[in-house]
Amino acid sequence: MKYLDSVIKESLRMYPPAVETARFCSADTTITSASGDIVFPKGSDILIPIMGLHYDPQYWEDPNKFNPDRFNEDNQRKIQHFTYMPFGAGPRMCIGERLALLEMKMALVHLLARFELLASARSPYPARFQACFNLTPEGGFWCRARPRPPRPLGQQRPSEAGELPAPA
Repeated sequence: MKYLDSVIKESLRMYPPAVETARFCSADTTITSASGDIVFPKGSDILIPIMGLHYDPQYWEDPNKFNPDRFNEDNQRKIQHFTYMPFGAGPRMCIGERLALLEMKMALVHLLARFELLASARSPYPARFQACFNLTPEGGFWCRARPRPPRPLGQQRPSEAGELPAPA
Protein backbone atom coordinates (compact mmCIF):
# COMPACT_ATOMS: atom_id res chain seq x y z
CA MET A 1 0.00 0.00 0.00
CA LYS A 2 2.97 2.37 0.48
CA TYR A 3 3.82 2.21 -3.21
CA LEU A 4 0.17 2.79 -4.14
CA ASP A 5 0.23 5.87 -1.91
CA SER A 6 3.33 7.11 -3.76
CA VAL A 7 1.72 6.49 -7.16
CA ILE A 8 -1.41 8.42 -6.17
CA LYS A 9 0.61 11.33 -4.78
CA GLU A 10 2.77 11.54 -7.90
CA SER A 11 -0.38 11.40 -10.07
CA LEU A 12 -1.84 14.29 -8.05
CA ARG A 13 1.42 16.22 -8.43
CA MET A 14 1.33 15.86 -12.20
CA TYR A 15 -2.44 16.23 -12.57
CA PRO A 16 -3.82 18.21 -9.61
CA PRO A 17 -7.62 18.51 -9.43
CA ALA A 18 -7.36 22.33 -9.41
CA VAL A 19 -4.57 24.16 -11.22
CA GLU A 20 -4.65 27.16 -8.89
CA THR A 21 -6.15 28.35 -5.65
CA ALA A 22 -7.05 31.84 -4.44
CA ARG A 23 -6.52 33.58 -1.13
CA PHE A 24 -7.72 36.95 0.16
CA CYS A 25 -5.15 39.20 1.84
CA SER A 26 -6.77 40.46 5.07
CA ALA A 27 -3.88 42.76 6.09
CA ASP A 28 -1.04 44.60 4.38
CA THR A 29 1.69 41.99 3.97
CA THR A 30 5.29 42.21 2.81
CA ILE A 31 7.29 39.15 1.83
CA THR A 32 11.05 39.48 1.53
CA SER A 33 12.61 37.40 -1.22
CA ALA A 34 15.99 37.16 -2.94
CA SER A 35 14.65 39.42 -5.71
CA GLY A 36 13.35 42.08 -3.30
CA ASP A 37 10.29 42.85 -1.24
CA ILE A 38 6.85 41.87 -2.51
CA VAL A 39 3.99 43.92 -1.09
CA PHE A 40 0.42 42.60 -0.94
CA PRO A 41 -2.00 45.37 0.05
CA LYS A 42 -4.98 44.57 2.27
CA GLY A 43 -7.93 43.42 0.16
CA SER A 44 -5.79 41.85 -2.58
CA ASP A 45 -6.80 38.59 -4.17
CA ILE A 46 -3.80 36.29 -4.52
CA LEU A 47 -3.71 33.40 -6.97
CA ILE A 48 -1.40 30.51 -6.08
CA PRO A 49 -0.41 28.50 -9.18
CA ILE A 50 -0.56 24.91 -7.90
CA MET A 51 0.30 23.47 -11.30
CA GLY A 52 3.23 25.86 -11.63
CA LEU A 53 4.61 24.80 -8.25
CA HIS A 54 4.15 21.11 -9.09
CA TYR A 55 6.18 21.47 -12.31
CA ASP A 56 8.84 23.90 -11.08
CA PRO A 57 12.32 22.35 -11.62
CA GLN A 58 13.55 24.40 -8.65
CA TYR A 59 11.53 22.05 -6.40
CA TRP A 60 11.16 18.87 -8.50
CA GLU A 61 13.94 17.07 -10.33
CA ASP A 62 12.78 16.23 -13.87
CA PRO A 63 9.19 17.48 -13.17
CA ASN A 64 7.70 16.12 -16.43
CA LYS A 65 8.68 12.55 -15.56
CA PHE A 66 6.26 10.30 -13.63
CA ASN A 67 8.34 9.17 -10.65
CA PRO A 68 6.43 7.77 -7.64
CA ASP A 69 9.72 7.39 -5.75
CA ARG A 70 9.57 11.15 -5.05
CA PHE A 71 7.02 10.23 -2.39
CA ASN A 72 8.67 7.21 -0.75
CA GLU A 73 9.40 7.46 2.98
CA ASP A 74 12.95 8.77 2.51
CA ASN A 75 12.26 11.33 -0.22
CA GLN A 76 8.96 12.62 1.14
CA ARG A 77 10.82 14.35 3.99
CA LYS A 78 12.86 16.32 1.44
CA ILE A 79 9.81 17.95 -0.21
CA GLN A 80 9.73 21.66 0.59
CA HIS A 81 6.56 22.80 2.34
CA PHE A 82 3.89 24.40 0.10
CA THR A 83 5.41 23.04 -3.13
CA TYR A 84 3.04 20.02 -3.22
CA MET A 85 -0.54 21.02 -2.60
CA PRO A 86 -3.13 19.16 -4.71
CA PHE A 87 -5.67 19.75 -1.92
CA GLY A 88 -4.40 23.19 -0.97
CA ALA A 89 -2.35 23.80 2.19
CA GLY A 90 -2.56 25.36 5.61
CA PRO A 91 -5.75 26.12 7.52
CA ARG A 92 -7.80 26.49 4.30
CA MET A 93 -6.84 23.16 2.74
CA CYS A 94 -9.51 20.72 1.58
CA ILE A 95 -11.21 19.12 4.55
CA GLY A 96 -11.92 16.00 2.47
CA GLU A 97 -8.30 15.17 1.58
CA ARG A 98 -8.06 12.02 3.73
CA LEU A 99 -11.42 10.74 2.53
CA ALA A 100 -10.54 11.42 -1.12
CA LEU A 101 -7.19 9.61 -0.80
CA LEU A 102 -8.84 6.64 0.91
CA GLU A 103 -11.54 6.47 -1.78
CA MET A 104 -8.90 6.57 -4.53
CA LYS A 105 -6.94 3.73 -2.94
CA MET A 106 -10.02 1.57 -2.37
CA ALA A 107 -11.31 2.15 -5.89
CA LEU A 108 -7.94 1.32 -7.45
CA VAL A 109 -7.43 -1.82 -5.35
CA HIS A 110 -10.87 -3.19 -6.24
CA LEU A 111 -10.61 -2.18 -9.89
CA LEU A 112 -7.09 -3.54 -10.44
CA ALA A 113 -7.90 -6.79 -8.63
CA ARG A 114 -10.65 -7.50 -11.17
CA PHE A 115 -9.50 -5.77 -14.36
CA GLU A 116 -6.41 -5.05 -16.39
CA LEU A 117 -6.48 -1.41 -17.50
CA LEU A 118 -5.26 -0.73 -21.03
CA ALA A 119 -4.65 2.43 -23.04
CA SER A 120 -7.39 3.47 -25.43
CA ALA A 121 -6.82 4.96 -28.87
CA ARG A 122 -9.50 7.54 -27.96
CA SER A 123 -7.25 9.12 -25.31
CA PRO A 124 -4.40 11.11 -26.84
CA TYR A 125 -0.87 10.61 -25.56
CA PRO A 126 0.51 12.80 -24.21
CA ALA A 127 -2.71 14.09 -22.68
CA ARG A 128 -4.00 17.52 -23.70
CA PHE A 129 -6.06 19.58 -21.31
CA GLN A 130 -8.73 22.25 -21.64
CA ALA A 131 -7.83 25.70 -20.37
CA CYS A 132 -10.08 26.01 -17.32
CA PHE A 133 -9.91 26.10 -13.52
CA ASN A 134 -10.04 22.31 -13.15
CA LEU A 135 -7.69 20.03 -15.01
CA THR A 136 -9.98 18.48 -17.64
CA PRO A 137 -8.67 16.32 -20.50
CA GLU A 138 -9.77 17.38 -23.99
CA GLY A 139 -12.30 14.87 -25.28
CA GLY A 140 -12.51 13.12 -21.91
CA PHE A 141 -10.43 10.32 -20.49
CA TRP A 142 -10.80 6.88 -22.01
CA CYS A 143 -9.31 3.51 -21.10
CA ARG A 144 -10.13 -0.11 -21.80
CA ALA A 145 -10.71 -2.68 -19.08
CA ARG A 146 -10.10 -6.38 -19.62
CA PRO A 147 -11.45 -8.74 -16.94
CA ARG A 148 -8.75 -10.68 -15.16
CA PRO A 149 -9.12 -14.46 -15.37
CA PRO A 150 -10.69 -16.06 -12.29
CA ARG A 151 -8.29 -17.61 -9.82
CA PRO A 152 -8.18 -21.40 -9.45
CA LEU A 153 -10.62 -22.62 -6.79
CA GLY A 154 -7.97 -23.20 -4.09
CA GLN A 155 -6.47 -19.71 -4.55
CA GLN A 156 -9.64 -17.64 -4.27
CA ARG A 157 -10.12 -15.12 -1.51
CA PRO A 158 -13.06 -15.92 0.81
CA SER A 159 -15.17 -13.12 -0.71
CA GLU A 160 -14.62 -14.52 -4.23
CA ALA A 161 -15.57 -18.05 -3.20
CA GLY A 162 -18.87 -16.84 -1.76
CA GLU A 163 -17.79 -17.55 1.83
CA LEU A 164 -17.18 -15.21 4.70
CA PRO A 165 -14.11 -15.64 6.89
CA ALA A 166 -14.73 -17.34 10.23
CA PRO A 167 -15.01 -14.91 13.16
CA ALA A 168 -11.86 -14.66 15.29
